[in-house]
Amino acid sequence: MATNEKATKDTQVVTVRLPRDVYDGLRALSFATDTSINELVLRAVGNHMSQEGHRELVDAAATRVREQYRVALDKLADL
Repeated sequence: MATNEKATKDTQVVTVRLPRDVYDGLRALSFATDTSINELVLRAVGNHMSQEGHRELVDAAATRVREQYRVALDKLADL
């Protein structure tokens, strides 16, 4: 499988509604930096998640799910 095909299969499309002025600023920044809007948004989301400590929140949620569904997960592990 080509790298581009794999990258496409490993992505999820998300629609985001932005106020017009935010979109216009994003478009201008994209043009000024010769960077796609997609890349700018990916960087912004990544930076936000790393700065806000979301890793700990995700780990805590995963722990809760494992505890809540422990019996079902144990049964699935034996399949």
